Amino acid sequence: MSYRDAVNYLGSKTRILELCNQIGGRIVICPDWNGNVMTSTCDGIDGNSFGLINVNAIDAGKTDWFYNSYGGEDQLIFFPESGMFVIDSMPQHPVVRMRRSVKLNTVHGNHAEFDLIRTVRLLERYEVHETFGNAAAISLDQMDVSFVGFVTANSIVNSAVRSPSWAHPISIQIRGMFNSGQSTVAIVPFQPAEEPESEASIGTDFFGSSPHGRLRFLPSAVLLRADGKYRCQVTVPRKRAKPFLGTLDFREGTLTLVTFDMLELPYSDELEQEVRAYNHGPTFLGETEFAPFYEFNIFSLISELPHGETRTFHQYTLHINADNQTLTYLVQEVLGVEYEQVYEKMMK
Repeated sequence: MSYRDAVNYLGSKTRILELCNQIGGRIVICPDWNGNVMTSTCDGIDGNSFGLINVNAIDAGKTDWFYNSYGGEDQLIFFPESGMFVIDSMPQHPVVRMRRSVKLNTVHGNHAEFDLIRTVRLLERYEVHETFGNAAAISLDQMDVSFVGFVTANSIVNSAVRSPSWAHPISIQIRGMFNSGQSTVAIVPFQPAEEPESEASIGTDFFGSSPHGRLRFLPSAVLLRADGKYRCQVTVPRKRAKPFLGTLDFREGTLTLVTFDMLELPYSDELEQEVRAYNHGPTFLGETEFAPFYEFNIFSLISELPHGETRTFHQYTLHINADNQTLTYLVQEVLGVEYEQVYEKMMK
């Protein structure tokens, strides 16, 4: 599906908003579908569409938080004990800004009342330098490089009158679902363990053991085949996580980079923040009723928020189309791995 096809399809199903720049970067937002950034392109209206558009779920008109999501490159999801809620939004141009008042009840009788503000905008070149580093910024100035980048700012504001604070933790997840490819590899960098048997271990067996070659460890990163053909997941706890995730599409010459706020919360629990990379494929041999994709998840836990205070979570997504030499440089400088090593481990 091209970006044009994606926009036409989405426009036939719901209200859409589009942000564009003068160098071919475009993103489309669906304010009535949780304010999701659904997809993007870096090569104009007829360029490749990066985000997953889950046509089966959309056409059926049914969605749940996991298996039948409508898709989207940047989704904001809450998991209080009472379940997920949907964001009701009112956009304002040129930056799309959405707000909703939310009330949540827990099984312990506690409740939380707050305002949720979600803002989406395209990244400027100078912000790429600030967010992804000098290597990424320098690469964008080359003649044959195209890119698109955007940021979402997700703010929780405790403006309640009757509930000055809440004490029950609430889980927040920023989820990005992308089109998988036969030549696509997810790269999940990590910090070295403080101890060989550290409790802050990297999980790779959530869906059981993966077949040989689908998951590979490098000294400072996990590689995950992102082809949408087998279900597996990598989970990196806060103590081991780095604030970058990436994928290489060797066939299309595309590097996707995601970065996010590393939270400093007053918890010792390993689940205060997790970074996850997931490849969605069939649950059994021959299954066809599923949407192949890969995704990144930033899963965090927020606690008491005093009255009048705000907590904001940022996530940045950048897609770059470039030649192999440029991609080699970027993967090394931003993700800390060697391009050729990734190719040797996962493509041969």
